[in-house]
Amino acid sequence: GSTVGLAYIGTMCQSKYSTAVVQDLSPTNLLAATAVAHEMGHNLGIRHDTSFCTCHANSCIMAAYLSNQPSKYFSNCSEIQYERFLTQRNPHCIINKPLRTDIVSPPVCGNELLEVGEECDCGSPANCRDPCCDAALCKLHSWVECESGVCCDQCRFKRAGTVCRPARDDCDMAESCTGQSSECPVDNFHENGQPCLHNLGYCYNGKCPITLYQCIAFLGKNVVGVDESCFQHNRLGNSYAYCRKENGIKIPCAPEDEKCGRLYCSYNSFGNHISCLPCYRADEEDKGMV
Repeated sequence: GSTVGLAYIGTMCQSKYSTAVVQDLSPTNLLAATAVAHEMGHNLGIRHDTSFCTCHANSCIMAAYLSNQPSKYFSNCSEIQYERFLTQRNPHCIINKPLRTDIVSPPVCGNELLEVGEECDCGSPANCRDPCCDAALCKLHSWVECESGVCCDQCRFKRAGTVCRPARDDCDMAESCTGQSSECPVDNFHENGQPCLHNLGYCYNGKCPITLYQCIAFLGKNVVGVDESCFQHNRLGNSYAYCRKENGIKIPCAPEDEKCGRLYCSYNSFGNHISCLPCYRADEEDKGMV
């Protein structure tokens, strides 16, 4: 028939279905190569092109029918579908860095695959563009300190004190290279209780949880504001307004600790009337300011 290949769609990382069948009935190698690329495209979540899809040729790789002049290009539609496959399916076998032991064929120096027994593989000596790698031996040069990493520059560790991860906000800390490693140190943040956002809040586990921002996160940008009087409810120690539990008993907040209880948001005001909206139902565990 007219079918030259079959493949499952979006199954690249499924061991039983990451496969395709292609008939090679043409004396032209490019036709067979295009058919293989087409079926592999299906495995990568790409469907057939429609009349609205374009590429730099008369026909694209994912056209529903194989042209006598096979294309070397994927269409704009294919690019969008492949990006969606990566972002929505999160295919582990494509996104993760493969182990050397994952490659089952014998290691070959110069094939640009890092295999068992190799420290690097940048292709043939004529094509190698990695200054750290001895392409003939697939070994790192003796003077090399590192090959990659945010704290690695031209095969050597960056100077100690070079910022590798800037502070994101008031509660985060900038991390700097140590001069002994190619990796940026563990992401740290300021200790809990440090004032943040111009003294509007206090750092907690790397974030500045001021009431207004938390209300916006829960209820959206239409929150009118936060009225401080709402937190006085947490002094009651009733079913929904309290600071903590001791042996199942709900303990009210002291006046100075009232913001350690339930989070309240002001969602509407009429004249002098203040409406206080708790962010959890009465039967839910009180998470306080989160």
